[in-house]
Amino acid sequence: MNTALRRTSLVIAATLAVGMSMTACAAATPAASGGSTEKAGGSLVYLDAELSSNTQLQSSGTWQDSAYVTNVTDRLLDRDPETGEIGPYIADTWNVSDDGLVYEFHIVDGVTYSDGTPLDAANVARNLEWQANGDADGGIPANNWFPAVSDITHDDDAQTVTVTLEAPYAPFLNVLSFWRTSLVADATIDSSLEAQSQLTGIIGSGPFVVESEKYGEEIVLTARDDYDWAPGSAAHDGRAYLDEVVIIPVTEDSVRLGSLRSGEADLIRYIQPSEEAGLEAAGITVVGVQGAGNVNAWELHQSAPFLDDVRVRQALQHGIDRQQILDDLYTDNWQVATSTVTPTTFGYVDLSDEFAYDADESNALLDEAGWTERDSDGYRTKDGERLSILTYIDVFDSTSKPLFQLIQWQLEQIGVELVIKETDYANYSATIADPAIGARRNGWPEADAWVRQNVNYNSTLTNGFAFQEPDTELDALYEAQATATTDEERAEIVGDIQRRVIEQAYALPILDDTQVFGLQSYVHDFTTTYEARPTFYDVWTENK
Repeated sequence: MNTALRRTSLVIAATLAVGMSMTACAAATPAASGGSTEKAGGSLVYLDAELSSNTQLQSSGTWQDSAYVTNVTDRLLDRDPETGEIGPYIADTWNVSDDGLVYEFHIVDGVTYSDGTPLDAANVARNLEWQANGDADGGIPANNWFPAVSDITHDDDAQTVTVTLEAPYAPFLNVLSFWRTSLVADATIDSSLEAQSQLTGIIGSGPFVVESEKYGEEIVLTARDDYDWAPGSAAHDGRAYLDEVVIIPVTEDSVRLGSLRSGEADLIRYIQPSEEAGLEAAGITVVGVQGAGNVNAWELHQSAPFLDDVRVRQALQHGIDRQQILDDLYTDNWQVATSTVTPTTFGYVDLSDEFAYDADESNALLDEAGWTERDSDGYRTKDGERLSILTYIDVFDSTSKPLFQLIQWQLEQIGVELVIKETDYANYSATIADPAIGARRNGWPEADAWVRQNVNYNSTLTNGFAFQEPDTELDALYEAQATATTDEERAEIVGDIQRRVIEQAYALPILDDTQVFGLQSYVHDFTTTYEARPTFYDVWTENK
């Protein structure tokens, strides 16, 4: 089937009920391989599980939008997906002063944006100022991952940009490798918030250009013929191999799977663990990628009933049998969490023994906290109140419903009621802000997990644990890790952060987050970023 027909079928499928969709038939077989070993050329149809919502760099945060931005832009520095090492990209060299305050970057010559304007020192300086300060008049916030900046200057002749910070900021190079600090043309910076919130408004220098976007239907990326400044971690130089990437949002799991099986799709994201073996038996390649960063954890909100008591939180921590969750619901592409961050994250400490499953310990802690009575349903009570915790199924994780239900059963065994509710994608963020909600699933791979945790959980910032009284010790640790001037100093501090969060049971680590993709056997060299976001630059297809 040619690309145009595949696209038409899939757009129809994405907008019809599953039962009416021609692509929902799991009995179909994959399209035959085209057999070409020539890498250049061809189109890739990629089905994402979620709709694009906002691509404005400083305010966006959804996984799908970050992946799209990654493929149409470049960044000042590269992060090697395998090693995590920072390497050259748009800046080919850089220097950092001994006091950690002054960063000088040399910008490579000859890079241009897709609108023909130069990506030079002046433009990089403007990008960094925009990230640091935002645009208040335009309603664009500063990047909350960025440090406090004292000064940014550039030398056009030397092609250098110098950034002077108000205080040392250990994660700065990591942040400059992240999709959120992607470099954009002056026209994008000058455009409205509305324009930047659509992918067509992001004018980048990356290997692909946004040809078109029909909201909720498809995004078409086309290869840029003159692209010739890929980072060193890429497998080739020059133009991307693919001519075109067609991205179609298909939120129904069964439709994505049926489309992949029938050959109408070449690549999909989000596969239920129970489907993996069947896909592999049908000749589909299943790829599970664990990016570095924060684990799949339940953050506990102390604004909710009963969760201000550390003994209750610790009882929940020991009441979850993570190995049973893995064995019953997941595959070898997944693994249980052993800390608040994944093992490849800077400063990781294995603390699995500190929150191991131990129902006897959970029961003892709840007895000590005064939850000694039981009601007619077997749930613990105190002063006539049932020990009940409210949560909402995470709309951003396709595996979350059975996960929540199994944890619900596990907590019931220690006398705790977990009330599970659901809402839709559009209303989830507003709904989950209710202070009565006790647990929220959170945690994603990040360029720097500790920046994300500081933004999310420092009580002076987002206060994601909903502290009623600040944990000044944790706040001080988050602030200290950012200003550490050596890796050794920072590693010690982030180790203490992990211990504090686990000791106080502020969060319940469950699994190391995994992004699971399915791709046809004729698709080759599929790669992801350090944070497991899909990249299409090195991908090639036998089907032409």
